[in-house]
Amino acid sequence: MPCHSKGACHTCRRRRVKCDLGKPRCQKCSAAGVECLGYDNLILWVDGVASRGKMMGKSFPKGPDISSSAEIPIPIPHNFFIHHVGGDRNETTLYDSLLHPWLQNLNHQTRHYLAHFLVNVANDLAVYNLPSQKLSPFRLLLEFADRSPALFQIIIAISATHMHNLLASVSITPAEQVYTLRARGKAYRLLNQELNNLNPSNYTPVLASLMLLGEIAVLESSDDTWRIHISAAANLVRSIITSYSTAADHSDSDECSLRSWTITRLILQDTFGSTLSSSRANWDVPELCAAINGIDTALKYAEVEHYTACPSQIFSLIQAAPSLYDTNTAFPCCSPSTQCIFLRIQQFDPTSWTTQLQSLTPANDSTERYHVSSAYKAAATLYALQVVPDRYSCEHIPARSDDLVDSILHHISQVSCNHPLFKSTIWPIHIAGAESGDDHRRSAVLQHIRCLARILPWQSLLGAEQVLKEFWARMDSLTSGVAHVRPRWLAEFQAMGVAIYPA
Repeated sequence: MPCHSKGACHTCRRRRVKCDLGKPRCQKCSAAGVECLGYDNLILWVDGVASRGKMMGKSFPKGPDISSSAEIPIPIPHNFFIHHVGGDRNETTLYDSLLHPWLQNLNHQTRHYLAHFLVNVANDLAVYNLPSQKLSPFRLLLEFADRSPALFQIIIAISATHMHNLLASVSITPAEQVYTLRARGKAYRLLNQELNNLNPSNYTPVLASLMLLGEIAVLESSDDTWRIHISAAANLVRSIITSYSTAADHSDSDECSLRSWTITRLILQDTFGSTLSSSRANWDVPELCAAINGIDTALKYAEVEHYTACPSQIFSLIQAAPSLYDTNTAFPCCSPSTQCIFLRIQQFDPTSWTTQLQSLTPANDSTERYHVSSAYKAAATLYALQVVPDRYSCEHIPARSDDLVDSILHHISQVSCNHPLFKSTIWPIHIAGAESGDDHRRSAVLQHIRCLARILPWQSLLGAEQVLKEFWARMDSLTSGVAHVRPRWLAEFQAMGVAIYPA
């Protein structure tokens, strides 16, 4: 058995390997692609009564033995149960959600997964997941799980799946695999019951459940099974629109906020997912406006909060492009009432957008925002080229798509893999990959996707590499011996019946 360094990190102790004692996280864990649990004491739930603080007088049941192989603890911030130091005295941390009375009788393992959801899963799904956020949507999700057993179990399931992927490169015990499968199975059964008893009082929790199931599908699969849950959510949104158009909406502000946030995430997932798929998006523009009162405001919030960080102006054009250029109708080129989509994309100014956004972001990320938005601008142009009909001609159509691919590769290379906005390069790099026709660009695309896969434990990223290689082989065979002719990659994705989830 290998010897252990004195003071080794908790992960190396559990893996029974020698720790290099690196601070703040050891390089041994980084090289293995696992989460370093650090060197601080891990919080355990034990028998006893709190003698001070907010929890004074409350008792806590003893959790399972932390040394059990069925449980792998995660690091919990020092301010897990206290107010955020240095801020407003009334400003609670993101983790105060675990202090709700209805959560007090949960065992250690369940709290363990809830903490992983609030910290690590939320880190992946948001640009910045900060304890100082007073109105964190992830905290609201946990609060609404009080009224929805299905939502509660789905939160456990996505956390367990996320942790399973993080630790898959080390070892997963049979007990952990069984726990993950049981949590997911229980979540499906409970959601089925809630769907059979659907009514306005549980619209929002069910909608949030479907959204998270779509995220679980991305975590565990590289195909487009996530679309099943998004389609179900779209049908539910239509029911909500019908219900609230005939009756007064008695939802409180928190519920309205959570519903708007959830629908916006569904729209983003559906739209980006359909760009490299054989299916079209579930929503059209009029439905979006009816689904969310103030869709523009919701999308502007998403460009700050959602991990894609796509400028709302660019996203609106991506979402509307397929319907704007319906091949069954004639689309006026640059008419006074409807501008050409290429001109509208060109009019987007990354510098101006970045400057305006800085007042809303919690960190000075102007350089990274500029490069991410510039990459989106080039990628949106490439996508628009795929949806415009052949008969469409316009002076604003770019002459060389290779220049746009190079622009994407340049801009995303300026965002460090350690920066929170690095995950925002997912859609642009996949669009660049679809458009790349030479080995040099393809190699750069694969290298970037592999970096993303090391940071985000999503099976969809691991599967994207294989799908792209198969797609490139198909495109090369179609263009072999044919000079200056390259079929549209969107049509070929549809012909192949494959999908890449690029968001």
